[in-house]
Amino acid sequence: MVTSKRITRTSEPTEQTMKLLKVPGGFGDPLQAIYSLPGVVATDEAGGAPAVRGSGPQDNAFIVDFLPASYIFHDFGHSIFNENLIRDFGLKAAGFGSRYGRATGAVFDVSLRDPRIQPLRTTIDASILRAGAMIEGGVGKNQSFYVAARSSVIDKLLDASDYEPDEEDDLSFDQFPKDHDYQMKYLWRLGSRHRLEASAIGARDEAAATFGARSDDALLDPGTVGRASIDREFSSQAVRWIFDGGAHRLQTALGHLGESRLNKQGNGAEFLDIDTDEWTFRSQYDYRLSSAHTLSAGVEYRRSTHDYGLRLRYRSCTSFSPECETDKGEMTELDDEQEIETADAYVEDIWTLAPGVTLTSGVHFARNEYLDESHAEPRIAARWQLSPALELHASWGRYHQLPEIEQIVPVFGNPTLASPEAMHYVFGGTIRPDELWSITADVYYKDLRNVVVDVPEPTMYVNAATGKAYGAELLVNRDAGERWYGWLSVSASKTERRNELTGESIPFDYDVPVVANLVLNYRISSRWEAGLRWNLRSGMPYSPIIGNKPNPDYPGYYLPVYGELNSERAKPYHRLDLRIEHTFDYGRVEGSYYLDIINAYARKNGGAVRYEATEGSSNYRLEEEEGLPFFPSFGVKITF
Repeated sequence: MVTSKRITRTSEPTEQTMKLLKVPGGFGDPLQAIYSLPGVVATDEAGGAPAVRGSGPQDNAFIVDFLPASYIFHDFGHSIFNENLIRDFGLKAAGFGSRYGRATGAVFDVSLRDPRIQPLRTTIDASILRAGAMIEGGVGKNQSFYVAARSSVIDKLLDASDYEPDEEDDLSFDQFPKDHDYQMKYLWRLGSRHRLEASAIGARDEAAATFGARSDDALLDPGTVGRASIDREFSSQAVRWIFDGGAHRLQTALGHLGESRLNKQGNGAEFLDIDTDEWTFRSQYDYRLSSAHTLSAGVEYRRSTHDYGLRLRYRSCTSFSPECETDKGEMTELDDEQEIETADAYVEDIWTLAPGVTLTSGVHFARNEYLDESHAEPRIAARWQLSPALELHASWGRYHQLPEIEQIVPVFGNPTLASPEAMHYVFGGTIRPDELWSITADVYYKDLRNVVVDVPEPTMYVNAATGKAYGAELLVNRDAGERWYGWLSVSASKTERRNELTGESIPFDYDVPVVANLVLNYRISSRWEAGLRWNLRSGMPYSPIIGNKPNPDYPGYYLPVYGELNSERAKPYHRLDLRIEHTFDYGRVEGSYYLDIINAYARKNGGAVRYEATEGSSNYRLEEEEGLPFFPSFGVKITF
């Protein structure tokens, strides 16, 4: 990760966050900028959920202010957080400590800053993509709050009903993609040692379109003809108490999370409606025995209720079945509810054994009643400061994660599945030639077991696959000096999955052998700053179509027959983004405006491909997905 000097005040963003806010192409969204860090791969060009070090997006865990979150990225790109509120986020790419559980990939630990005790102030942000507002201020001497909300603006500036359907694609939008999000926090400082905070966050994503009989989707699956829509949202509320007694620190939180997802297609002939209601209690205690030794322990209890109703052609589907999107199963109807309870605990010891030598060891315990599983997951990490200019680090750990909910509920899945398991190994070092420069190199290996494979009914899913991911990463970083800062990250990796039932080994869906990013920001003057980001990555793998077969459900239509899984690869992807920003202040009014230019040299990028049916024929043509074109975006922020 980009190195930085941490700011300890919890009401202010860290230096690292401030740097990421200004990454070109991120539109001021620091979480969007994580795609310029080593080992992180965007699953679509607008960002989306990240894949990290050979693991899929579904293998990650998201934590916001100490409690689990449903998701932190909108379906259509940006994170769900107002840029003015993010204090820090810790990307735990692999080998993370025992206080984190329920993830075999990476952990995104986001912290929102504390509300400032100040006169009431308002901040307004606006760009061609989204607009938002925030109010923040103090209530007396010891209390403060903020409320922030944002919304996309394209759907408000353009009315979908005013646009004629695209005759060539036979597709029309009924609702342009739109999103909303909000964050609220109220903080009460109860003396010098106690803090009580109440918070709420939420997000929503919507879109709707009508597919004609000649649309690409309908030529592959005539069942999609008609109106289709997606609607996903979540909201969470939490209360957290923090006691800081110097050598003793305790934080305890109770949180509620509600999530809903409704997908429809074929004018509602098929739908999936899932509502989740989850309660989480979490507590963590840290005790500093001495300046060189700290003990930590924590517990977490989580109860989630999944209420699902659906009517759709369902078949089991994993990375080993590329045909699952077109060769669908029998129509299935169901209305049911499932409750899942999990309990976690951990102990961790951080001990400076000798000057410059720190050992962190611990165990994470996990129990889930639904699958009747218990796991003890040992973790260990070490840091050795050989000299002021050279540090070595290493970590190892065992991790488990519950299968996806649809893989373990009755009818759709297998309630006797075991949780997938991962072993992480990380070794690396950092060289600091001077105060501004650092060079970090890491090698990692992930051993994956009990990976889920789809099989025919009635089992649907079994733990019959293994996997591995390994790679090397280099990060050359320059901290902010008088004029400029930036970093170069280069990753070389390989990730694969092996189906033990067939003996077949395949590149994983997000196997991207080479990723490189160059980020530079230059302070032209006290008011002007400019920057660039250049990204290069290998194309995504895909499975070639080698023939076709008649569609038994729709005479005259054909289904593709796939060749070797993920045996082909799309063309490489590269893009240059530019940014220039100007800050201003006029007494109590201050702010900035910026120009972001996406794909500055207008490359026709793809990076991924898909097959499209040919109208009136049984043939398929390979189409490279359309990347973002040359796209300028102007934005402004004003605080008063």
